[in-house]
Amino acid sequence: MERRKRRRRTESLVGILFILCLFLGLVVNILVPDKEKSEEENRMLETKPGLSMSTVMSGDFMEQWEEYMSDQFAGRNLWRSFKVGLDRLGGSRMENGVYIGKDGQLLEDIQVPDQDQLSENLDAIKSFVEKYPDIPARMMLVPDAACVLGDSLPAFASVEDQRQMFSLVQRGLGDSVTWIDAFSTLNKYKNEKIYYKTDHHWTTQGAFYVFRESAQALGIDGDVSDDFVSYTVTDSFNGALASKSGVGLGEKEQIDIYVPAEGDDDVIVNYVDEARKTTSLYDSSKLETRDKYGVFLGGNTSVLDIKTVSTSQKRLLVVKDSFADCFIPFLAPYYREIIVVDPRYYSGTMDDIMETYRITETLILYSGNTFLSDNNISGVFAGE
Repeated sequence: MERRKRRRRTESLVGILFILCLFLGLVVNILVPDKEKSEEENRMLETKPGLSMSTVMSGDFMEQWEEYMSDQFAGRNLWRSFKVGLDRLGGSRMENGVYIGKDGQLLEDIQVPDQDQLSENLDAIKSFVEKYPDIPARMMLVPDAACVLGDSLPAFASVEDQRQMFSLVQRGLGDSVTWIDAFSTLNKYKNEKIYYKTDHHWTTQGAFYVFRESAQALGIDGDVSDDFVSYTVTDSFNGALASKSGVGLGEKEQIDIYVPAEGDDDVIVNYVDEARKTTSLYDSSKLETRDKYGVFLGGNTSVLDIKTVSTSQKRLLVVKDSFADCFIPFLAPYYREIIVVDPRYYSGTMDDIMETYRITETLILYSGNTFLSDNNISGVFAGE
């Protein structure tokens, strides 16, 4: 009888403590102000959703509220680190869609394209190229790390064959677009530092190898091997995959830039939609933030107009994602002007660009995952 009473008192005490913890958590979450951005995850956090009859009836309000509470929960970073630690102890080799590979290499999973969307994108590009038959068009898809660094994937992990997807894209575009094979070059140098460990981007070294071996296909004459020298601008880079997965947050990597070995590299970079100009292809202020990869061209923007002091009369249009940001400085000495368009942020059409600038060549440069999942490409090229 006495034992039963003690058990009831213990259960009551546990219940009271549980309720107090819930109440304390509620009070803390009310008192702690919301954060706009998570520096650890390098992303904007959800804000408190607006309440309306339509959002309540559709169920959107509760969904948005759950996302808001998840993002703004007090001590979220601590709990997140605790979860990742437990997962690692339990043998997990993937966190939030990121493979935790050998020697700490983080690799994004390979995306499978929506076939209808991919067909729309390819049809729009072909129509654009056919509309401007006298303007050479080239395309480079950069394979993601999981495609090239397959040996670094965790045991028993398998990803989709991105090379096969690239072949489908190449066949779909046909002979109207010159295909530049980045995979073969990167595969040749896969034992070198061609991808960051903590980020999804290729390194500037990897980009240079591809530039060097594709220069002729890009219409650049001569051997460019000695045309550039590299400099380290930071050795404390920790990339987006570390932020996304919560793994490798203590890993520090270096970012290098390549500048012409000889000659004048003066440029004027016009951020068209932002109505501002700079005199450098690099934004050193980004090195003071977590998003240090933004040192290249200042990060994501809609349209850039880069004017150089090159004696060339060629004007290049680059349609791209962020993988092109560290590649474009290699192109600058060989073109009088480079117009850079990111369809994810650009609200106009390629026809607008062609009418405004006297484009003589076109380069489409994307990472595989972005190109195969981007639903903005068809609208920008088709003018819809």
